[in-house]
Amino acid sequence: MILVFGGTTEGKQTAALFDFLGEPYLYSTKTKSIIEIKGNHISGDKGVDEISELCKEKEVKLIIDAAHPFAEELHNNIFNAAKIFDIPVIRYERSFPNLIPLKNVSAFSSFKEMTYKLKTSEYNNILCLTGVQTIPHFKELADNRNCYFRILDTDHSKKLAKAGNIPNKYIIPSNPDENVDELVSLIKKINAEVILSKESGESGFFMSKVEASQRTNIPLWVVERPELPPFSYKVSSTKELLQNWYLLRRKIINNKQDLRQGFTTGTCVTAAAKACFVALVKNKFPEQVSITMPNGDTAKFMIFPNELSISKASCVVIKDAGDDPDITHGKEIGCELRFTKEPGIHFVKGKGIGVVTLPGLQVPVGEPAINPVPRKMITSVLEELCSYYEIEQGIEVEPYVPEGEELAKQTFNPRVGVVGGISIIGTSGKVIPYSNEAFLSTIKYQLSVAKETGVDEIVLTSGKRSENILKPLYSHLPDTAFIHFGNSIGETLRLALEKGTQKITLGVMLGKAIKLAEGHLDTHSKNSTFNSEFAACIAKTCGYPLETVQGVKQIKLANAIRDIIPFSQTGPFYLEVAQRCFNQAKMIVKEKSELAFLLITDKGETLGYPIRAGF
Repeated sequence: MILVFGGTTEGKQTAALFDFLGEPYLYSTKTKSIIEIKGNHISGDKGVDEISELCKEKEVKLIIDAAHPFAEELHNNIFNAAKIFDIPVIRYERSFPNLIPLKNVSAFSSFKEMTYKLKTSEYNNILCLTGVQTIPHFKELADNRNCYFRILDTDHSKKLAKAGNIPNKYIIPSNPDENVDELVSLIKKINAEVILSKESGESGFFMSKVEASQRTNIPLWVVERPELPPFSYKVSSTKELLQNWYLLRRKIINNKQDLRQGFTTGTCVTAAAKACFVALVKNKFPEQVSITMPNGDTAKFMIFPNELSISKASCVVIKDAGDDPDITHGKEIGCELRFTKEPGIHFVKGKGIGVVTLPGLQVPVGEPAINPVPRKMITSVLEELCSYYEIEQGIEVEPYVPEGEELAKQTFNPRVGVVGGISIIGTSGKVIPYSNEAFLSTIKYQLSVAKETGVDEIVLTSGKRSENILKPLYSHLPDTAFIHFGNSIGETLRLALEKGTQKITLGVMLGKAIKLAEGHLDTHSKNSTFNSEFAACIAKTCGYPLETVQGVKQIKLANAIRDIIPFSQTGPFYLEVAQRCFNQAKMIVKEKSELAFLLITDKGETLGYPIRAGF
């Protein structure tokens, strides 16, 4: 369960976001209010004990503090209660302008400091825009000066004002907004000499007060917002809140039995492109869009506009990769759209999108790395929209990923000749968590690039660590020759043979090598585990003493073998493991390709089979 502390613009935005996502939540406010939300609305003051009890009873996994900046006691109560249960808190803070350069504005650290300064001033007509809750701070001052209090036009606020014994003529019920003219009119009507406000931020219409002050040349005195507790997460927009939610969701809702699917970058760009088209036609971005994916499912995205003019529109969506360890999860995926005189739909490279520089991929050299299925998805959606709105112009589509260039460094893109950013990919439109199919697809691309660039010798390793160990032995090979099999040894060998690779070196770390030697061509832990009985059997076959054999039988991790049987390139145990691994791989490769095997230890030592010079 998610617990949201609201009663503010930010609180309403938070509720709207979780309503959109379909996530259950509690929405807590100090007083009862009429708000249409899907979450469970609760009210009342909440101390540390009340919040703690709520967290325990409702099994709260995340707290969103979107309460008013001046709800200092509540912020501290939230922080202390969350600390008890180790619950992450996201503070949804509104944006605040810098007070220092603002003309006519004076800042005060507290109401006490402000009222003291007022008492020593000659101001008689005072306009208080600080809210009905602050009336007690000015009670003594109001007994001797004309203090006008603008309050919310609600029964609750009127009751509080009445309880403060403020005469009705000094109470101005209103529903504040950005209308500067109305505020200027009020200032002139009461002949205000000074305006009082809290540092209420953008959603508190603070800049409207500043402008009214400047127009009338009346000083604006501001109480600075109190310092927040050291919350771990702070956001200042719905977009940032959504990004943090996607990233935190994996940690706080850990359901390994039912992994959640996500959406591909291709699906994300399609949604952004649709929103841009609608914005160009209607001169306004939709708050959300739905699209149909290649697999027939519907995907819904919240839209975050960036720019809109007569000629172009751009916006982003936030990618949800579900429970897949996708580097673009929680990142901005965007699109800029332009109507052109040239007929047809044309794709161009945007910021953070790579360009194909080597043959062998699904996209021609020189083109932006936008794969065929995403291109088809985007084209279909735009053609349908053109038909519906009777648009006969051409369209230029420019996908972009603000962090794409940095993110690409964590992918295989540089290895396969995609430079300058990530690729826009996807086949079904969905991301299947930990999909072996997606991983093998990446291997196919790498093998294709190697083949098309004339590389007929490849080195297969499980990952970057083992690759770095072997690279000095194969300095004559380009980067495209080094391919990671992860755990899929057998499938990678078969794919290499399909591409007609002439020479294959298979490098395997000791832990995976023991599994391969036993006959496991997929070494993922869900398919095979380290078998100490099998390792002990090898040691016995090699003639090691009974004490050594029993020692191997007792270990839990393959790397612990080195403590019992020190590694040596001529050691019978390691030679036997290497030979058995070679034999397993050879059953797949047969005579279709030249095969070599390299056993790698966690210390970076290597043993080659067949034994030959250079290993």
